[in-house]
Amino acid sequence: MKKTRLLLLDYDGVIVDSAQPVLDQTAIFCNDNNLPFTLTHKDFDRIHPATFTMLAQVCGIPPEDHRRYGKFLFETLQSGAARIPLFSGIAELLQDLSATLHLCVVTANHSEVVRSRLADEGLETYVHTYYGSDRPGDKAVHIRQAMDDFSVDPCDTWMVGDSASDIEAAKQAGAKSIAAAWGWQSIALLKRHTPDHLFTSPAELHEFFGPAPPSS
Repeated sequence: MKKTRLLLLDYDGVIVDSAQPVLDQTAIFCNDNNLPFTLTHKDFDRIHPATFTMLAQVCGIPPEDHRRYGKFLFETLQSGAARIPLFSGIAELLQDLSATLHLCVVTANHSEVVRSRLADEGLETYVHTYYGSDRPGDKAVHIRQAMDDFSVDPCDTWMVGDSASDIEAAKQAGAKSIAAAWGWQSIALLKRHTPDHLFTSPAELHEFFGPAPPSS
């Protein structure tokens, strides 16, 4: 079956349930470095774009410590008890939809972090390409690159993200936007940025991209 559609998924907040683990580890980092920590999940709405660097700024971590903070998150969230869990239904979604769509990850995280985490679950082969922070350019650039790589028209390309900046990146690239309301940012904020679609669970997203192509 020839694949004519492209589905791009953010990683943190779409594939993995990273919001609380990131907050927990950020609290540990701040405590270890004698920095105040008062963030809650609601503060994710203040992050634009939704990256660890912006989270550090909102948290009040000094700029000279941003790289060390990023390294700390990288090391603590990839293994052991702090490993970030996948959202329920994501494994089945990746397995099923990769058979009928070009399926890629577009993330502010590092490609190898995503690939390694999915490999732990036996899912890495269902993702065709990873566009991460190790590539030049922002998410809009990566979305356009994916469309070029797979020769898919913007009208047949969907970017699934859990942040306002993901919706904006899809619009900048000319792709359709899908807001994942199970992730980092609130439904109210996502709605204000007028995505083409908004779903509240991976199951709803899975159903939308069933065997029959979704209507435009």
